[in-house]
Amino acid sequence: MHEWKLKEEKEEFYSYLQEVVLVDSLAIPSENYDLVLDLMMNEDNKMQWSYYYACHDTRCLFWLEEYDTTYVTSGVGGVESPAHLSASYVSVTFTLF
Repeated sequence: MHEWKLKEEKEEFYSYLQEVVLVDSLAIPSENYDLVLDLMMNEDNKMQWSYYYACHDTRCLFWLEEYDTTYVTSGVGGVESPAHLSASYVSVTFTLF
């Protein structure tokens, strides 16, 4: 894939997320965060978008909609509940928007 095409895809994805925040009247809980975009080709040779926000104030991850974090927590030893991953929040998944 050409880099300019990937750049355009990232910009489209970022614009989509910004639109979701605007249309759904969502609020990011802090200005101290990073947005991680992950773009990859799936088995059908189509672009698949994934993302997460990392809040530095609360040291947790969040998404704009409910998100199943089972695959993330399944490999972490001693974790039997999402609450084990954060002292600030009961769940790693946020629906605060």
